[in-house]
Amino acid sequence: MVKRIRSPIPQVNKQGGIIEKAMPMPLSKVAIFNPGSKKADRIGFKTLTDGKKVRFFKSNGEMIDA
Repeated sequence: MVKRIRSPIPQVNKQGGIIEKAMPMPLSKVAIFNPGSKKADRIGFKTLTDGKKVRFFKSNGEMIDA
């Protein structure tokens, strides 16, 4: 939820003020919990020798998708 300020529009009887509105969250703001370090961690992608694409934790290099 974000807060937006709306100006009043007297022609259509709309009241102004602060309005809470649902907005999508950017993917870069989402973190995955790392059970090894017990906190949120960034992830990266790498391709294995067999061609499979997997995610890994940036802090310790541990693979998420095996």
